[in-house]
Amino acid sequence: MRKREKGQGTREKGKALAFTAGAFVLCGFTLCLHGHDRITTKVTWDREIAPIFEARCVNCHQPGGKSTIPLATYQQARPWAVAIKEEVLTRRMPKWNAARGYGAFANDPSLAPFEIALVAAWVDGGAPENEKNKALPQTFIVKPAIFTAPAPSSVRTISTSCEEQRANGTLLAIRPALDRNGSAGIAVVRPNGHQEIVAWIRGYDPDNATTYWLRNPVVLSRGSRIHVDASGTCAMQLFFARK
Repeated sequence: MRKREKGQGTREKGKALAFTAGAFVLCGFTLCLHGHDRITTKVTWDREIAPIFEARCVNCHQPGGKSTIPLATYQQARPWAVAIKEEVLTRRMPKWNAARGYGAFANDPSLAPFEIALVAAWVDGGAPENEKNKALPQTFIVKPAIFTAPAPSSVRTISTSCEEQRANGTLLAIRPALDRNGSAGIAVVRPNGHQEIVAWIRGYDPDNATTYWLRNPVVLSRGSRIHVDASGTCAMQLFFARK
C-alpha cells in the first residue's frame, strides 16, 4: 500500500514539475513576444522612411558627418526610433537655423508636415523595416530631391563685413559667421528703397555653419544694397553667379 502511495506521489510530483516547466516556457515565449514591437502600420523603412532620411538626415548622420549617430541603415536607425520621432516632432532635427517664413532655401533639410507624419506613424506602428519581411523593389521607392550646390567654377564669392554695402549681380547664397547663439536679419534694398528679406538666421551654431542657397536667386540691379541687422560679431560670405 505504501509502495503504491509512494509511486502515486512520484507521478504527481512529475506532473507538477512538467506543468511548472511548461509554464516557464510559455512565460518565456510571452516575454519574447513583448520584447518586440507589434507592427500596426503600413509605413516601412524601405519604402517611405529611408528615402526621407537619405534626403534630409544622412548628410550629417553618417561616418565623417557632423553627428556621431549614424542613421544611414535600418539597423543604425531602429534603436533611435523613439528619439527620432521626438526630435522631428519638435523640429529640433534636422538642424536648420534659418527662421521659417523669412526666405526660402534650396538646401533646407527641414521635413515637410507630411514627412513628419510619416516618421511618427512609422515609429508608433512598430518601426518595421519592410512589409511582410519582403524587400521592396527599387522601382517602388520614391526619393525626395537631394540638393546639389552649383559648381564652384560658376560661382564668385565675396567675403565681407556685415555693414550695409552696395551689390549687384545674381545673389545665389549667403553664409553668415556670427557669435554662438547670435542672430542676423539679411535683406536686399532695391534702388527705389523697396526692401526684401533674404533670411533671418537665429540661434547660430558655429559647429553647424551653413551656406544658405536661395531657392529663387535674387537679381540685384546696380544701386542695390545688402543690409544686415546682427547681434554681436558678424561676417558674411556672399555667393553670386559668375557672369
